[in-house]
This record gives sequence, C-alpha cells and structure tokens, in this order.
Amino acid sequence: MKKCFIIFFISTLSIGFFNLGFLNIGATIANNHHSTNSNTDLLTDWFDGKFTGQWQTYSSKNNGIVSAYFNQLRNPDLGIFQGSFIGSNKDFISQFRGYFIGKILLGNLFQGNEKLPFCGIVTSNLQKPEITIFCLKIGLLYINGTYEASFLPPLTGHYGIGVQTFHMIDENRPENFTEDIVDDFREVMVQIWYPTKYYDPISRVDYMDYNTFQWLKGRSPIPLFTIPNYAYTYVNPHGHLSPPIAEKEGGYPVIIFSHGYDGVYQIYTSLIEDLVSNGFIVVSINHPYIAGIIVFPDGKTIYVSSIPNSYKEAEKWRSIALRSVVDDAKFVLSEIEEMNSTHPDFMGCFDLSKVGMYGHSFGGGATAICCYEDERFKAGLTLDGFFASKDISGGIKKPFLMMMAENRIDQDPYFNDIWENFTADAYAVWINGSEHYSFTDVGILLKHLLPAIPPKLLGFGDIDPKRMVNITKSIELAFFETYLKGNPINSLVVTLLMFPEIIVKSKL
Repeated sequence: MKKCFIIFFISTLSIGFFNLGFLNIGATIANNHHSTNSNTDLLTDWFDGKFTGQWQTYSSKNNGIVSAYFNQLRNPDLGIFQGSFIGSNKDFISQFRGYFIGKILLGNLFQGNEKLPFCGIVTSNLQKPEITIFCLKIGLLYINGTYEASFLPPLTGHYGIGVQTFHMIDENRPENFTEDIVDDFREVMVQIWYPTKYYDPISRVDYMDYNTFQWLKGRSPIPLFTIPNYAYTYVNPHGHLSPPIAEKEGGYPVIIFSHGYDGVYQIYTSLIEDLVSNGFIVVSINHPYIAGIIVFPDGKTIYVSSIPNSYKEAEKWRSIALRSVVDDAKFVLSEIEEMNSTHPDFMGCFDLSKVGMYGHSFGGGATAICCYEDERFKAGLTLDGFFASKDISGGIKKPFLMMMAENRIDQDPYFNDIWENFTADAYAVWINGSEHYSFTDVGILLKHLLPAIPPKLLGFGDIDPKRMVNITKSIELAFFETYLKGNPINSLVVTLLMFPEIIVKSKL
C-alpha cells in the first residue's frame, strides 16, 4: 500500500511538471535523434546509454519487451530517454520519452494520437534495474533488464576490452631530465588494452585516478569549480581490469600510442577503445616529464617539465624530450616482444609482424621518427602531430597518415617539406572546425560537465566534439585495418569520402 501511495504521489507531481512544459524540453532534445533504435547515425552522434529488458502489467496478463536509449546530462543521474514497449504478441506498441532524475522517471507514452503521462521509480541498482511505472490509463507496469552507459562513444567492434597496467623501467637508459641524480633510470607507465571475448557493462575501470583528474581540471583556462572532484567516475569507459584475452590464432596487430606534450594517455580513451574492440592491441605510454602528470604505483608523482623561455634552451629541451619519447616507444615495443614469449596472460597474443604507432602532437612527432628509424614499425598515424623534416630527412618508407587541425591548412610552413619525405602511401587530412586539442576526449567531457560553455571558448574548435571523435576514430580504424590487417585501400578511401568536413591530400 505504501509503495502504491508513493507512486500515486509521484504521478500527481509529474502531471504538474507536464503542465509547466518541463518534459517538452526533453522531448525536443530526444527528437534530435530521430529514432528509438540502435541505428542512430553514430557517425554524427550517439546515445550515452541503453536499456533492454522485459515488462509486464500488474495482473501479468500482458507482457513484452522494452528498449530505451539515454542521453546523460551533467552526471549519470540526470538525463533524457526515449524508447518503445512492444507486446509479446506485438498487439501493444507504445513509444515513450521523458526525463530521469536519480531514480525517478517522468515522461509520456505515445499510443496513436494519445499522449499519456507516466511516472516511475527505479527500485534497484542502475546496471540491473527493476522499474515500476504508473500510467493513469494503463495502470502499473513492472520492468526489469540491463542498463549500460558511458560519456564515451559506444564500441563499433564486437570485442570487449581488457586493460592491464605496467610500470616499466629501462635500466640501460639514464633519465635525461634528472642528470644530477645517480642511478635514476628512465621509467614509464604503460597500459595494454586488448580484446576480450565478452563485453560486461558492469564493474568497469575508472577513466583515470583522482590525482590525474585534479591535474586535468587544472589545465583549463577558466576555473572549473562547478565540476566535482570525483566527476571522473561519471565517464565509465568500456575497459575491464585483467579479464582473459580473446584467443586468436597468430595474435592481434599491435599499435603503440604516444600522447602529446602535457597530456596523458587517459584523455585519448575513446580513440583507443574503438581500435581494440575491432581486434587490435593498443599499448599506450605515459612519458615522464612530457606527460602532464604520472602517478606511479608507489605514489611517486612526476609532473611535466616546463619548456625553457630562451630559444636555445627550448631547442635543447625539445631534442631531449623528443628523443626520450622515441626511445620510450622502442623500449616498450622490446618489452612487448619479451612478453609475447614469457608473460602468462599474453604469450603468443601479439602479432609482431604487424606493428603500428600513432600519437598526438609531440607523440605524433615521435611516431614519424619511430617509423623512420625502426623497421619494426610498419605504419604510422599522427593526430595534429608536430615534427620537422630534419627528423626524417631520409624519408619515411612506411604508410603514413597525418590528421591535422583546420588552422594548419594554410599556416604550416613545414608541411611541404614533410610531405616530400614520404615515399610510401601517404595521406594528409585536415578537419574543418577542429583545433589542436580536439583530438582528445576532453571536448566530449566538457559538453557534459560544462554544457553552457561553447567548446570553442575552451580550445576545442567549432566542430561538435562527438562528431570530431567519430571522424577521428573512423579514419584511424580504416587506416590501420588497411595497413596492418590487409584491407583493400578502397575501404580507407571510402571512409575518407564519408565526411564533408575534411580535406584530403594523398600520395599513392
């Protein structure tokens, strides 16, 4: 009786909300997706969450299936949804739209020309919720099923994602940033992202640790005091800690990833996860003194080294830093080769005949040098990479693709010199509306956490952050599938022609 009273009370409130037009806002936003099924144009946008389950009426005489798609707002407890109820005999079909506020649902059912207000309450955890809905005309509906959501894009491949993190020390290489410290060897933090057989939406790994998130908040040009210190827990990436790798004869192609100056690999999660879901192993590196922050397992924390003000000292710093990143990538690849023979979780899982590398900004420059110097790297891709022709003066004889921000179409004095140094298949892709930091997850996160501030004001360009991420990861995937998996070049060309925002130059 108490439960029914609570539901009736909420329903009365919900009707008041409807009269105020509160839910019309949610309906308008939901309408932008045009559909209540999974065929939403994922090249343009995506839903943040999905619910699938079963429903039945109070009397259990009617039942069927229900599916719903969600977009979260500033946190996972607030958002809009739309979906459909279908009866077991398909004699009952109803579309619905509404809001969720914590565990309370408020919305409208649409049956023919009728719009029927409803309210509901979630009575268990969000991953496997049980929901009771009350509609004046229909009565009580009981729903149970599974729910998953992420601020990051849904995976396009059929694999789940496992992650393992490693602290690697190169005892043959002194740390060039601490020459005054005896026996300080170069050390890096590495995360291996690998395909798994099953995808489990529950118990995902955190997007990043608390200290790294505080560093990320501090990089904003404006104070972000409205974002909670624990907001990194809202993101919900798709990775899981240490599940078994999906077995594959011959192993998976391997891609080394290198972040930009004052970055960390965590802010490229969306661009890494999608590759992994499509059957690649990605090995991401956080480079000390080039990364914005690194937190080691013992709690030791290293922050980025500032670039000197004087030109001469800045060039010396650049030389040391770039060589450190290049040698980190080579060292980590050697460690992967060893793990392929000895590590119990990864023996035989790396296809070392198919190794690629990609990186953003500074990591893009290191990618070019690795492909130039080391025959183990078979293909390279850069995300608004910065490098000079003197670093690759002998020419890169590997397939290479450069994605670049819009302002580099006419303002990059080094492009022609660099372009001449590619002697294999090469592609230059400029993305209209993008800026340097558009090639990260951060624009997506800010659209959730700071929805009132245009991304351009924070350095993320005019292009919608979701659109930017989808363009970037689609091109990445097509490139590496062509040059590490042997897909026809035409499949890459088709991908490049899909997006009107890009300008392409090629050398085949």
